[in-house]
Amino acid sequence: MNRKSVTAFLALFLGALFALAAQAQDPQKPAAEPAPAAAVPGPGQEPDPKIIEGIMVCLGEGLPEDWKNAWFVISETGSNTRDAGGTTRQFKANFFYATDPNETKGKSLKPCGANPIVDGVIALNDYLQPSQRRWTGVTMTFLVDRRYEATYDYTVHKPAPAAAKPAAKPATKKKQETTK
Repeated sequence: MNRKSVTAFLALFLGALFALAAQAQDPQKPAAEPAPAAAVPGPGQEPDPKIIEGIMVCLGEGLPEDWKNAWFVISETGSNTRDAGGTTRQFKANFFYATDPNETKGKSLKPCGANPIVDGVIALNDYLQPSQRRWTGVTMTFLVDRRYEATYDYTVHKPAPAAAKPAAKPATKKKQETTK
């Protein structure tokens, strides 16, 4: 190539670059639409996979390599543990795993802690119908193939009755005897 050809090629190349840059900034073209905001969780939607993953990571800390299924049972400790507004509840949790998929009793499991798992299960409430959010117990089962299942219990726990006082015996009149 001679010098004139190279100069013409460079001029053409630079002109094309400037034309593309000018076209990219064309004010008549609409700007790119902003990315949609994260979907607000709601009833009937699939739960956020990060919640399930967080629960499973915490459970995984105590699982042996040969586990086949793991589960936990969370129970509200009673309606008498709720605050006056019914918004604060207390729970107890038990964790199990099995190395045989048909085993139902399981061995005790020590996850990263009960609170992260209970918090994760409570976060799943956003995906339940409002009438289903006041569960009193839940059992979640995780299988080694990454499937899981949740079963909720809605049994209302009544406070234990106060110890009954024995009924007072009616006062008996003593017979008075008179002797003469």
